[in-house]
Amino acid sequence: MHNSDIKTPVAIEMQNDSFARCNKRRLYMSMRRFFPLLAAALCLASPLRAQQPAPRENPYDVIAKIFQPLWGVLLAESNGENRAAMITLEMTEVSGRLPKEMKGATLQAAVQFPDKVKLIAPVLGETFTVCRNGDQVWATPGGKVEYLISQFRVVPKKVTKLRTPIGLPITPQQAIFLPALFSVSRADVAEVEDLNGESCRVLTAGLMPELARATKAEDFQTRVWVAPGHKIRRVEVKRRDFSTTVDVREMVFSPTLPASTWEPPAGITDIFRTSPEMLEGLLYIVMNSLKTGAADTPWISAK
Repeated sequence: MHNSDIKTPVAIEMQNDSFARCNKRRLYMSMRRFFPLLAAALCLASPLRAQQPAPRENPYDVIAKIFQPLWGVLLAESNGENRAAMITLEMTEVSGRLPKEMKGATLQAAVQFPDKVKLIAPVLGETFTVCRNGDQVWATPGGKVEYLISQFRVVPKKVTKLRTPIGLPITPQQAIFLPALFSVSRADVAEVEDLNGESCRVLTAGLMPELARATKAEDFQTRVWVAPGHKIRRVEVKRRDFSTTVDVREMVFSPTLPASTWEPPAGITDIFRTSPEMLEGLLYIVMNSLKTGAADTPWISAK
């Protein structure tokens, strides 16, 4: 048996269960649309103590512990007291079909259960903000937001009422099995690397073979740097035609965030207001227009 074939009991059980395999395939195919936000949420973490050793347990257990704080913010069932988070990410490397201008883009995100989410990013030479505050969604600068909506041909998405900050295609029960979607290379070897003065566990993984074939993503590979306390510090994603590296720059976990977080800044009047049915589309156009200049057109012209 090859090292890469080693699976945890959870993964083995799911592979032997045809219903679970089908469920995992639908789960992954749905989650691909949410990669940018998922990548940000994965990086949510609390301050760590210096000189702690890197995590060395079973890699699938490491993945499960990475996701654990995320579910406390994004999913309905959680026993944790922290239901809100703020984070700053930087795209430190991009290559392939991703425009080189994306390098250095900084994104700020805020999330609070059950119905608040905010993304701030550089687009069209300005700072764009998209925010959901309960049943209301707003974005600034309003005029340029409307321009992007027309460029991407975004229309409201008719969905059932959102009961979580963003529409994730998983339930709390399904979240337990999420580590089984990945196939970790050299699962019996704990690779450790120093990153910015921290000792990090480095996980290299692809998708489970059946999912990779079904989604035509056999070339997908990710490397994740995990600091003490199971906190992600860096995520690298590679495909045949592009690669990107995202670093975590700052993060805060708390039970709640100030009410002002979810309101437009005082004095701002150029505001596009809409409903939660437009939230996914607004997030999509912002993520696909990162660091465009004032005279540029979006990187992707239609959804």
